[in-house]
Amino acid sequence: MIEKIIKEASEESERLISEARENGNKKYRDAVKEIELQKRRFIELEERKGVADKERITRAANRDARKSRWKTKEEAAKKVLHLALEQITAVKTDGFMDYSYPSILAGLIKKSAISIAGDIDTMEQGPGQEQELEVILSEDDAASSSVDHEMLTELEDEISRDSGVNVRLSLSDERIKSVGGVIIRRKDGTVVVNNMFEQRMARLSSSLREEIEKRLFVER
Repeated sequence: MIEKIIKEASEESERLISEARENGNKKYRDAVKEIELQKRRFIELEERKGVADKERITRAANRDARKSRWKTKEEAAKKVLHLALEQITAVKTDGFMDYSYPSILAGLIKKSAISIAGDIDTMEQGPGQEQELEVILSEDDAASSSVDHEMLTELEDEISRDSGVNVRLSLSDERIKSVGGVIIRRKDGTVVVNNMFEQRMARLSSSLREEIEKRLFVER
């Protein structure tokens, strides 16, 4: 009987030890699997982070490149426009192509006056009624007599004929600080056309910048 009890106890002990060993091995295998899983997750996370960092750096580099290119274009356009204004001094002396500087001013006066005449209400313009317009010059152009009374008289006939409005021109005592050009306004000050060179270039700046960029920044 005792031997039987000892044998059964021994067998039970072996069984318990075997179960404990199996449980321990299973827990170990589960732990290894969990560690491997965490390891893969960590690697994938770092890889995604690396890709995200690379994309972020690339986007920032592209943004900086575009900003730098825009700044270079803008500075180049401003420089060219500034140089163009400086060339007005040479135009005043030598003219431009086949046009003398006074003839250039005459063209601006005529264009501006016809523009104003075209805005005059027909009901406002009575039979034989004159529209008096003032010509405002820069200090330099007024001092050099680039526009005189004889020129204005000739222009009056041309403008009146072309516009159908009886126009009279006179030189204003007012002077504008400018490299050149003209301002034409009605005597009552209700309509003004600014054709000073700085103002003309400002109005044309968008198209001028596009042309400058095409010439200076040809895509390779």
